[in-house]
Amino acid sequence: MNPFQKKQSKDKDEIEEEDVETEPRSQKLNQFFNKITSFGKPKEDDSFGEFRQTPLMDLIERKDDIVVKADLPGVTKKDVVLEIQDRLLTIRAECLNEIEEGSYIRRERFYRKYEGSVNIPVQIDEEKATAKLANGVLTVTLPKKTDPSIVDVDD
Repeated sequence: MNPFQKKQSKDKDEIEEEDVETEPRSQKLNQFFNKITSFGKPKEDDSFGEFRQTPLMDLIERKDDIVVKADLPGVTKKDVVLEIQDRLLTIRAECLNEIEEGSYIRRERFYRKYEGSVNIPVQIDEEKATAKLANGVLTVTLPKKTDPSIVDVDD
């Protein structure tokens, strides 16, 4: 039975039995979504206070280049690692939060790891790529590769 189909009216006994079955389905659905998303997932050894997150990214195509913008709040440029391989740009970064002296009444800021990849839809000149980090936004500029067989003729 498709769980999204509209249910036909049933008598009271059948409805109560279905309510008992709904809880395990919702747990299975939650487990499924927890597996496919990385936001807020503890690392493998379940250490308290370390989370992985895929950064929010924009991919912009311009005439001569591709620009990737990624949100990396709290990260410094020395903590960012960029990797370009076979038109796949991978961004990795870590954000370390200091532990203050005293006892926390509330703590929501943690050590955080960012990791995300984006496919670049055109051939790029990896050697001329540049990156800039300002105000928690990483901007990676990837110049498009020019075809050496095409020559522009000046007037």
